[in-house]
Amino acid sequence: MKSISLKTGCGGFINLSDSVREHLGTHPGIIGLIPEISSRVTLPTDGCRLASQISLGRVVGQSSLINTEKIGLSDNTWFAMRENRIKASRVIPGKTPLDTDIVTIVASPVAENRYELVTAWFGVYAPKEPWDPSLAGDSSAYEEAIHFWCRHGLVYSSKTMLEPFESTWENILKITINNN
Repeated sequence: MKSISLKTGCGGFINLSDSVREHLGTHPGIIGLIPEISSRVTLPTDGCRLASQISLGRVVGQSSLINTEKIGLSDNTWFAMRENRIKASRVIPGKTPLDTDIVTIVASPVAENRYELVTAWFGVYAPKEPWDPSLAGDSSAYEEAIHFWCRHGLVYSSKTMLEPFESTWENILKITINNN
């Protein structure tokens, strides 16, 4: 696996691996902005995970994250499988993404002043989806995720998602538990 190192605004580095580049294919146009975004980032001095929203001062993409009416775990709603994801995401068919000047990046420390990019997307910060395996054993993070995703969804896009289907968070999470 190849990786490129991008210099940050504080003199550190963010590594961008081939697997993350593939993952970022779900967000068309974002890969070309990663060097500029990295140059504006100040890495945490305590070695904690980086989650940062960066305004580039101009429209750079479209955010598909939208607020929705709150649903419960057993309420029917729309889901779709996104490219390079292991489980379905809550989606809202028939809506249009919104122009944004914000890019959110998440990176994990690998050494002093060196981080590995985990993901990036157009728009504001959102917690992991409730099915994410890294939430296992972290009830606080899981509660944050389920609370958020019962009030938000992604605009459905046939370019980066399979056909939407109706289900409940309860069923999606059961599938996750049974398959992990």
